[in-house]
Amino acid sequence: MIRRSRAQSSSLFLMELILAILFFSVTSAVCVQFFVKSHLLSQESKALALAVNECSNIAELYDTSDSIEEALSLLEANYPDVSVERGVQSTAVMYYDASFSPCKKGAASYFLNAAFAGDHSMLKANIRVTDSDGTVIYELNTDHHTPRRTDYEER
Repeated sequence: MIRRSRAQSSSLFLMELILAILFFSVTSAVCVQFFVKSHLLSQESKALALAVNECSNIAELYDTSDSIEEALSLLEANYPDVSVERGVQSTAVMYYDASFSPCKKGAASYFLNAAFAGDHSMLKANIRVTDSDGTVIYELNTDHHTPRRTDYEER
């Protein structure tokens, strides 16, 4: 009988140990999912903050200019890696890597597209940051009224 009680007590201990291991493995799987979700949200919020900052910088440069040509010149002076197309609707494209540092087109994870249009009195800009999948992270539309100046008035 002593042998049976030892077998029963060791089998109960083994069953309790298996249940404890199962409980901790399920709990750790749930915790890992929380950490992964937290990491993804952190990356998305960092990308959004950097996209907002870059769009605001471009909009500020655009708002300080009196013409589209002047705005494009300011962009080229401040962002050496910018790709500018001049025309009826001028555009500027900038490429950023995963850490939002300027880079070449082939290594880009994020794209900033800025479309400029307008006439002599009203300038409009649509500035958009997208990721490599084409998902829009942030978009900023801005209008800038340029005051009329006489010949002798300069900025």
